[in-house]
Amino acid sequence: MVRTSLFLTVGILLASSASWVQHADAQQQQQCNGYAELCSRTYDKVAFATTHNAYAITPVGGLATNQLNNIAIQLKDGVRAFMLDAYNSPAGNPSEIQLCHGLCKLLDGGPLTATLQQIKTFMDANPNEVITILWENAENLTPAHFQAVYSAAGMSPYLHTQAKGAKAWPTLAQMITSKKRLVNFIDSGADASVPWLMAEYDFVFETPYNIPKGTAYPCTVDRPKDQRKQMYVLNHFISGVFNVGSTSIALPQPDAADQTNGPDLIAHINSCQTTFKQIPNFIAVDFYQKGSLLESVAKVNKVTWNGKEATGSTNKNGGAGAGGPNGTGANGGANVAAGSLLGTGKIVAGFLASAAGAVALAMSV
Repeated sequence: MVRTSLFLTVGILLASSASWVQHADAQQQQQCNGYAELCSRTYDKVAFATTHNAYAITPVGGLATNQLNNIAIQLKDGVRAFMLDAYNSPAGNPSEIQLCHGLCKLLDGGPLTATLQQIKTFMDANPNEVITILWENAENLTPAHFQAVYSAAGMSPYLHTQAKGAKAWPTLAQMITSKKRLVNFIDSGADASVPWLMAEYDFVFETPYNIPKGTAYPCTVDRPKDQRKQMYVLNHFISGVFNVGSTSIALPQPDAADQTNGPDLIAHINSCQTTFKQIPNFIAVDFYQKGSLLESVAKVNKVTWNGKEATGSTNKNGGAGAGGPNGTGANGGANVAAGSLLGTGKIVAGFLASAAGAVALAMSV
């Protein structure tokens, strides 16, 4: 009797252990964008760490650099949404799109195909991740042009389509199960011929993007004008001015980024959540590895941050000083660090030799 009871007890323990292991495995499989809690949330109720001009990396960009790590590293670190600018290929290749800013002479981030291949490599290896691309269609490229490049890069199986006017977004888990987990928005030029390339302002509004250093961060609707949408981009990056003769060039501010992306970002997020009564979905910054972007996004999503620091992180404590007018905290820094001016003669000269409208173009997102 004792032996039978012992065997029964052991059997129950083994069965319980097997059940626990299966449950643990299931929990692991249910992680979506790194967190189990996000799996049951619809896409429009999730915040994504976003890089402004994600392709504009050092040393390619020089003075116009917006990021310090390439997109492959950004993905590894936890960035899940990317702002990209589309231009015609300088080589005249009709089957390619170039990632430039303002002018390709000012900053050329290379062909889109190469960037899509980086994203595809990551998505192939990480099947539980949902990615977003926010396009600025700088030269009014056609949807068919985008379709050709995406198809050539092998992205077609991943492309999610959301019907215009459809407010019911799938959950992240549903997008992962369907494998349709690459969302693409474009600011202009969308049409029904390529349904996965969705008109951004049908679904998303943006806060102002041209934020001079030393001014307050706004929580107003900038694009489309006075139209609230289901989701929004929180544009949180500042610019200083670099004067060359009578020409003023708006430049990113790497030396202010610890403060900008730390306490200033937290204050901006809190302010806009109060104003709009909804979370910011795409929290867009320059120099994402400085400050506390990833931790701030986790807080917006109400998940426990995994503690993973971005590659090259310089500020593990989320900045110093209180949030206020941007770039004015302890780490505000000068408009342009002296060191960041080194080796930029060609860029400035090329810029000044460009068309008269280059300054305005360079200030655009």
